[in-house]
Amino acid sequence: MRIILSIVGCLLMVKAAAQEIRKQQYIQLTYTPNRAYVEQATEKIAAVNTVLARTTVEYRAGHTIELLPGFEAKQGSVFTAHVQEVHDASLRLVAFPNPFDKSTTISFDLPETGVINLFVVNEKGQIVEHLLENSQLPAGKHQFEWKADAHSSGIYIPVLKTGRQQVSSRVVKK
Repeated sequence: MRIILSIVGCLLMVKAAAQEIRKQQYIQLTYTPNRAYVEQATEKIAAVNTVLARTTVEYRAGHTIELLPGFEAKQGSVFTAHVQEVHDASLRLVAFPNPFDKSTTISFDLPETGVINLFVVNEKGQIVEHLLENSQLPAGKHQFEWKADAHSSGIYIPVLKTGRQQVSSRVVKK
């Protein structure tokens, strides 16, 4: 079942922040104008808040969105509510095999489409190799092989940066 509520106003681009998604959310706040917000819960959102003019707010919940007494979407705002399956949108990165001899596969999940940078740092914090620079990738699972033949044995840290988050792992080259 999908429910969409909408108040016509200025339309702003809505981007979901990559975050750990809770099972339930209770929202009681006033959003800052001229911004876009996405609130998500795997089961339920209950809201008693105000959406001001020139603000875009989207709620996504797996089972229920409850607009309680006191909820208000002012004229000139854009508010939508979607009852749909919601997944955890955390950025993840792993490398395997670990430890490795010549190469390792860096695997990562992107919660949303965006520009990413993937690079490897040594124990001193120096970038030793850029694997992807300002690359546009779609949401989903990705793998990239790091051929480390030119690098000595030791500890390396693959780092994945998006516009919103950074995640890293630790690998050992034998």
